[in-house]
Amino acid sequence: MSLRFYIDDSGKNDPPVFVLGGVAFQAEQVATFEAEWIAELASPPAIPFLKMKDANAGRGAFKGVPRSERDAKLARLGEILRTHATATVAVIVRHDDYERIFAGKMMAWMDRPYQMMFHLTIATAYKLVAEHGFGKTAEFVFDRQIEHETALRESYPALRQGMEPALAAFLLENPRHADDQIEVALQAADMIAWHVRRTWRDGTDAMARASGAGPSIVAIPGKHDLFTEKTLAFLASVATGTVRRLNTVFPYEAKQIGEDFEAMATYANLQLIAEARPLQPVELISFPATGTGTYQLVRSCAALGRPHLHRQSGTRCLGEASAA
Repeated sequence: MSLRFYIDDSGKNDPPVFVLGGVAFQAEQVATFEAEWIAELASPPAIPFLKMKDANAGRGAFKGVPRSERDAKLARLGEILRTHATATVAVIVRHDDYERIFAGKMMAWMDRPYQMMFHLTIATAYKLVAEHGFGKTAEFVFDRQIEHETALRESYPALRQGMEPALAAFLLENPRHADDQIEVALQAADMIAWHVRRTWRDGTDAMARASGAGPSIVAIPGKHDLFTEKTLAFLASVATGTVRRLNTVFPYEAKQIGEDFEAMATYANLQLIAEARPLQPVELISFPATGTGTYQLVRSCAALGRPHLHRQSGTRCLGEASAA
């Protein structure tokens, strides 16, 4: 049996948590599910598509629809989902935890959690399927993310080459992104992600009360994992260890080193000059550094009667420091 996971996000720029979550179907069930979902969307009160935040707030497609009718609509959609879905999956991070550990530390794509959670969602789904014996292979369809999907699509083939063989075999093809008005199962993923984000601290009882669809959602087997600050710190340490074993640094570290290098090299060169013994050759750092280019090698000067790197400051020779 092959599964197809549909994944959407909730709370991308809205603390306290960010969620990637969704639903898995047997691949052959997707067409039937989508046909029933579309039929329910068209039934009174008809809406063109589902956005849970609009359904909850009574805006967008649900503007003017009474709460009771919204709840009944969601209950019917939830029951269609429960009938056809195999499982739900979600990964959750606290925005502040993620920012403390990753923002500005490693590389630009890690400043925000989406791309890391993209990979964590696939890993969590793999564990879910293994734990429940739902199947041996899966596809992953994510809702559109214009700012991320090109980078993910281009990097995934190389990433896949380094995967554990079992995980690589689990993935029928590389993950892809799609429009939720074309592949409408992504609207069900939006429903799952919204419910998980609304109730991440309070469990299934709260989820069942969150909307008319809640009771149907909690009846579907699922794996919803919170990645704590401790877990994120561990992931950061693994990434750092990998980079260090390659004898390199992260792009942000390289940028900082570049910005600081002139001052660091200048300080080191001046220390070498100051600590040199009389007549001792001094090998300076050969990279350009602020100030060292203006020193001149002289046999002596009025202030210092031996060869030294000379630089005049007013009436004082800065090379006098090397006499210390």
